[in-house]
Amino acid sequence: MHAVKPKVYKIAETRINVISIENMLKDLDGHSEHMKTVLQGQDSEALTEVSGRMCYRSYGLGVNPNLTKVRTDYNEDFKNTLEKGDGSIFEHASVTFAFLGVSRVFTHELVRHRVGVAISQESMRYVRITDVGMWLPEDLTDAQKRTMHEAVKDIEDAYRRLESTFKFNTMTMQEKKAATSTLRRIIPDGIATNIIWTTNHRNLRHVLEMRTDPAAEVEIRMVFNEVAEIVKSCYPGIYQDFIGENTGDGLKWWKAGLRRKV
Repeated sequence: MHAVKPKVYKIAETRINVISIENMLKDLDGHSEHMKTVLQGQDSEALTEVSGRMCYRSYGLGVNPNLTKVRTDYNEDFKNTLEKGDGSIFEHASVTFAFLGVSRVFTHELVRHRVGVAISQESMRYVRITDVGMWLPEDLTDAQKRTMHEAVKDIEDAYRRLESTFKFNTMTMQEKKAATSTLRRIIPDGIATNIIWTTNHRNLRHVLEMRTDPAAEVEIRMVFNEVAEIVKSCYPGIYQDFIGENTGDGLKWWKAGLRRKV
């Protein structure tokens, strides 16, 4: 067993086709100076704003005769949307994270959030284990850590004994998959794995509040604290209302400050 620490990488995000959006806006008589500024901004936030303005034809004054004013500050525009609870526009843009060295305890929790996500996880049918990596909670005593190390070593030893009973060098890939799947049944959920997770921003806002809550599992809290810092920096408009409340254990509970007006 070797010690690992979960790592978070933002590896992809939504990109817009500026020329196509400009052509669309011309067809809608919505090619205002404000929209030119919008399209020069961050792509995910630009798509979100364009999508929101589609609903009201609020690209600029004079496009929708019912409107007597149009917000041209994107922070104010997003704030108004968040306060009204119109979350659907935040589903258009997505962001993709790679979580490396996380446990299957973590991934079992993560996959419960199924709406608006895509998930690709390292397969333990295809990937035969060469060494067990594991992250242990930092508040364990030395005695507790020793006991966990001993338990994992016993499992690793049993795994190697079982592994030696299979003739992998002469097996087909199908046979290797079956054997590897058999072997994985004795591996603990704490083993480090890797997963790629794509989500839209509406869902991510929900997950951040749920999984940084002090009542959430400690590893997923740690990972999503890092996610919160990333999205606050990359998408300041969409996450403008998220505030990290210190919880006394070195982590924060990230909560949305804007709520639907009743």
